[in-house]
Amino acid sequence: MTRAQLKFPANTSSAIPLIALGAVAVAAGYRYHSAGGMALGAVLVTAPLLLRIALRHAVRRMVVRRHSPDTVYEGDSVRICIHLENRSSLPLFFPQVSEIFTPEIHAQKDVLFPDRVAPGEIVERSYDGVCLLPRGVYSIGPTAIAVSDPFGWFQIRKELKGLRKLKVYPQVHDIAVKEKLGDCISHVVDELTRPSIGESSEFFGVREYRSGDALRRVHWGLTAHRGFPVVREFARTSTGDLNLFLDSYRLALTGVGRSSSTEYAVKIAASFAAKALGRGHRVRLVAGDDDDLHVPLGAGSMHFQRILDVLVDIKPTGTRPLTELLEQNARSVIPGATVVVMLSRYVFRDQRLESMLGAWSRRGVRVVAILFDARTFQSVWGRSEEIGADLDSERCLRRLEARGIECHLLSCGANLPTVFARTR
Repeated sequence: MTRAQLKFPANTSSAIPLIALGAVAVAAGYRYHSAGGMALGAVLVTAPLLLRIALRHAVRRMVVRRHSPDTVYEGDSVRICIHLENRSSLPLFFPQVSEIFTPEIHAQKDVLFPDRVAPGEIVERSYDGVCLLPRGVYSIGPTAIAVSDPFGWFQIRKELKGLRKLKVYPQVHDIAVKEKLGDCISHVVDELTRPSIGESSEFFGVREYRSGDALRRVHWGLTAHRGFPVVREFARTSTGDLNLFLDSYRLALTGVGRSSSTEYAVKIAASFAAKALGRGHRVRLVAGDDDDLHVPLGAGSMHFQRILDVLVDIKPTGTRPLTELLEQNARSVIPGATVVVMLSRYVFRDQRLESMLGAWSRRGVRVVAILFDARTFQSVWGRSEEIGADLDSERCLRRLEARGIECHLLSCGANLPTVFARTR
């Protein structure tokens, strides 16, 4: 991306007529042998030039520091504080700091300081910028300072070195995977309790022995007292883990710009992660076969920061289709967890993918599928038949729902809170 350049009005000096008058006075004094005229002309010529030299020296002694946040969210308003320190021995008049705030579509921000900044004085001013551009890492700069003399004869400009990076995170909506009251703590993880992995030690109660119960669960004392076999029951561990799978395969891209499936997927993932982490659940993000696009299960605000850092850089340039990505991570999804997958048109006929999602659902994994409506998202790969896509998104949705999968059909331009507020 080409760096934007600062724009200033034409730097015309109002001292030019004065210097020209001084030159005329020197010439007239020389012509008519007038020492007074030559002296006056010399003063009129040298005074502005000496003032300009002093002004240039003072500008080199100016120090500008910028204070800004490292991260913001898309659409947020940001306050940037500018600290100006005059380290020269001369006062400065009408200083102005200008810089490019790239997230606001390369807008130039001009900050005008008080009329006079005394030697050694530090002044502070600020400006507000709006992050209009989508997620990404942007620069604040270039930055320049302009200073005038007290008579307004000259304006000296100096471009400052160094660019400040600003990371713009995707917008987070108030949406979440719906869950029934107590759903995340009531699921019995049978497959985990058999090998005693994830089993709680919290005593729940006793019941009569049934065929297949492990002998180690038998309460021998109570069995002898009652005269029939009795086994202990324990509260079994359940999970509320959220697994987010984003499809960064190149053929998954549908739609353009901010209305692309990639941008919608990133916003949905960020929103779901924020809500789940706020509820105390663990969240995992898998956005490609690259390890840099994989955030393991974790909880807390720092974990959310890691997820956002990955989401900022996601691009539809992957080489592994979604089906292969899910197969690679199938064993790491345990019963009781929730899986969110986002499906584009190129997988609408993938029977292997549907079978895998159905198998997860039968194992006790809650599967939420979000389908990008092929009828509203513009294809960027030409005719859909060339990549084996099914334009009938509703047909794919019905097949998945028949397998017990919760589905949401997302149209291009749809309002995300409205889509996920609806119940099918």
